[in-house]
Amino acid sequence: MCNYYLTYKCNSRCTYCDIPVNPKNIRIKEVPAETVIENLQALKRLGVKVVDFTGGEPLIYRRLPEVIRAAKELGFFTSLANTGTLYAPMAQELKGLVDDLKFSLSTTDPEEYKKERGIDGYHKVIESIKLAIALGEKPSIISTATPQSIAGMEKVVRLAQSLNVPVLLGPVFDYCDNELLQQEGLRELERLSRMDGVCVNWAFLEFYKDGGNQKDKPRCRAISSTIVVSPDDHLLLPCYHMHDERLKIEHQDGKSNLDQLWHSLHVQEKRKLEGAWDFCQGCTIWCYFETSFVWPPDKYFWLNVKSKARWAEEKFKQQLKAGKHREQLIASQPAKATSNT
Repeated sequence: MCNYYLTYKCNSRCTYCDIPVNPKNIRIKEVPAETVIENLQALKRLGVKVVDFTGGEPLIYRRLPEVIRAAKELGFFTSLANTGTLYAPMAQELKGLVDDLKFSLSTTDPEEYKKERGIDGYHKVIESIKLAIALGEKPSIISTATPQSIAGMEKVVRLAQSLNVPVLLGPVFDYCDNELLQQEGLRELERLSRMDGVCVNWAFLEFYKDGGNQKDKPRCRAISSTIVVSPDDHLLLPCYHMHDERLKIEHQDGKSNLDQLWHSLHVQEKRKLEGAWDFCQGCTIWCYFETSFVWPPDKYFWLNVKSKARWAEEKFKQQLKAGKHREQLIASQPAKATSNT
């Protein structure tokens, strides 16, 4: 998988994320689409299957449709998580290009949304989800459960059910001094996960309860499973959130050396240390564990498989319901008069 950060800019100021306000990120400039596409070609040569276009708010990147179209043409499974506040102006251009379109929403209270996100955008998110459905997309809602938002999560689930949109619930992870969920909050997530249309990653919940990554017996496979590219064209090691090294990607004659860089002796030596640095102790930063749990086969592997099967089932149900809804709309239309000519 590749976590491709197209920009660190964001129009929101979420309480559990410091990406757009981190002093190290403010001066970073985005590269043109041509550079991104050259890196996508290198990722294809590396055998990457999934590209998650992220940020910041990825919809701030003006040439987003162009790079996602290129990713689709290269055969990647494309993923895009966004706030939903900037989706409408770009929706037509993105139509049919995103395999996994996620809208971030953790409350149904507009005032609570404003407190959590720093902007008055709740109604825009709802409009964006409805627009995506109208365009024939299969969107989902991704909700971050914090100690402040967990009490209102059932209302988010009810909203998702009313929209026929599956919702993925996950606990806030330990980053930028986030306050973590305690046992009561985790039990509430487990209760909600039994409701229709709701998914959690069972592997991550178990991992969370187990105290996260242990550096003496690391479970993280951040470098092996996930390639992280920054907006200014660097390979980040071992990951975005805890990177201690930025390696510049070189381009020559329309070709990126990202694949060669990843295979280099230096990166492979760093790869041997994944999950074993001091800052890896107790880590629960979810972005890298979903792919880390793909192998080897342990309890997290099997719980991850179970979770993926549940997600696939809910997406299939969404597709069936959408099909029935379209049939009902067609059937409700007045029959056209036939012509004798």
